[in-house]
Amino acid sequence: MSKGTKTVKSLSLTVTYRVGYGGVKMPKEIYEQLLKAAENGDEIEMHKYPDVADWMSSNVRERDCMDWKAEIDDLS
Repeated sequence: MSKGTKTVKSLSLTVTYRVGYGGVKMPKEIYEQLLKAAENGDEIEMHKYPDVADWMSSNVRERDCMDWKAEIDDLS
């Protein structure tokens, strides 16, 4: 592999990571929405579960991940 740098016009990735927590305190309405999403097999999307998405953005951190993967969507 050659050394140096390469500038790409576009890089788009889909990154998925998994976190696990124990003893998490959360508002009851967030728990109920998470339960509903789990029972329905839904993914948490901002437009469908905005309160949960907001709670997750404040409480779930990538640095807590147990493992992760990335798909290259676009590289040019």
